[in-house]
Amino acid sequence: MPKASNHDVYFVPGLHRGLRVLEVLGAAETPMSLSDIARAMELSRSSAFRLVYTLRQMEFIREAEQANTYTLGARVLNLGFAYLNQQPITAIARPILAHLRDETGVSTHLSVLEGDDVLYLVSHQARSGYVSNMRTGTRTQAFASAIGWCLLGAKNAAELDAFAEAQVWHRFTEHTPMDAASLMTCVTQARDAGFVISRGYREPGGSSVAVPVRDNTGAIVACVNLSGPDSGFDFDRMESFYLPQAQSAALQISRALGYQGM
Repeated sequence: MPKASNHDVYFVPGLHRGLRVLEVLGAAETPMSLSDIARAMELSRSSAFRLVYTLRQMEFIREAEQANTYTLGARVLNLGFAYLNQQPITAIARPILAHLRDETGVSTHLSVLEGDDVLYLVSHQARSGYVSNMRTGTRTQAFASAIGWCLLGAKNAAELDAFAEAQVWHRFTEHTPMDAASLMTCVTQARDAGFVISRGYREPGGSSVAVPVRDNTGAIVACVNLSGPDSGFDFDRMESFYLPQAQSAALQISRALGYQGM
């Protein structure tokens, strides 16, 4: 959102700092101490304490198992799930993905591109033991996954270059693109094929089928995917069974969004 001409009058610094604490804790891989939070926020320890105290009272953050460390609380999660549930596409996708899960026996998901990440909006876990480690609200780096390559197909060459320039490349497997050119190749292949079948692309021992969802303009707006451990798939039927099932589900969602193509 652009700044208003009287930005300084409207802007509430205390609210901004409080929300930044939530962002900092959300981005941290482990719980943070008060000193960690103060350092990350470039605040005095006393200022950080007041923010943490207020957020704890409102249950937006809580003490972690290790004494004097903090992590996000249930109230933040409630807000996050409320946001996810308000997205219209989720209401469309849920019954379709539940049916896809039941037909294939594999966990099913609907994801969108949010910033540089793949965000999982809907997840239906397999009823067997072959469940996916992805859940509703999970985020993963878009450059490093089959789902991300499908979703990045919505970007033109200039937008994809800008996206690539902003990445901190990290190799997850031998299939992970590590520069703009290799990412462009992955995205182009996914766009041209209309799907990606992944075997160990994101992590060893995990497989998936990803198919884009399109809106009434034909633009890629989401991705349907089947995923789980290798043991949950019959690899002789990846293209004859799993892929057509995923394509059918993606097309049903796309049709509900007004897509008229094939």
